[in-house]
Amino acid sequence: MARSHRQEQILAHLGARGKAAINFLAEEFEVSDETIRRDLKSLSAEGLVEKFHGGVRLSLPRTEPPFERRLHENAAAKAAIAARTADHIREGATLLLDNSTTACFLAQELTRREPMTILTISLEIAQILNAGGGQHRVILPGGELRKADRTLTGAGTISYLSGFTPSYFVMSVVSGSPRGVQDFDLFEVEFKRAMLARADETIVMMDSGKFSKSGLIHVCDWSEVDVLVTDAAPPEIAEQIDHGHLLTPAAAAQVTP
Repeated sequence: MARSHRQEQILAHLGARGKAAINFLAEEFEVSDETIRRDLKSLSAEGLVEKFHGGVRLSLPRTEPPFERRLHENAAAKAAIAARTADHIREGATLLLDNSTTACFLAQELTRREPMTILTISLEIAQILNAGGGQHRVILPGGELRKADRTLTGAGTISYLSGFTPSYFVMSVVSGSPRGVQDFDLFEVEFKRAMLARADETIVMMDSGKFSKSGLIHVCDWSEVDVLVTDAAPPEIAEQIDHGHLLTPAAAAQVTP
């Protein structure tokens, strides 16, 4: 039986976060708990999810946390996108990096660059930069540590970072469509929306697989994105980047569609 659009969104959410409470999913999708339970019953019958008291998780091996697992998904494309992004960043710039797995690959690239000032909400990224030579000035905000992906969260986190005006804000998202870019996590959406207005240039890094996925919360329109770095972009999205730049790993310079 074909899965519904909502069921696909539930799977995408669980893929990004690992697990979720039933009542949280009901609120997110604006349906009843019973409707979510029916969706999950069908997904469970397919062997895609496991239900536990009050919640659900993906039916995946438990030897590797969700964030670690995502680091290995489309790794080659993410590494190439990160390398292309690093080429675009000018010497001595100030960067704000989100907590995405693609940003982890970018951090690895930046360990081979000249000293920069780098802000991030990710302890994982801070550790990569520190272990890679420590030449960069790394700034972390305060906040509550989210164990699943070592991310600093909270209103204070956003407030602190809003005091900076970085040269670049580099982010990734769950999905992209002609309507813009989408995500699932409420804190991360709020964080990204706030930072869009602070940076001189906003860069979105997305592997092509994300253009076929569904997101739940609108982050921004493509008109708010200055640079899209991807291995391949659908034509209907590429044409919306005509105000900025579309970069691909194979490109030697900025390419406008």
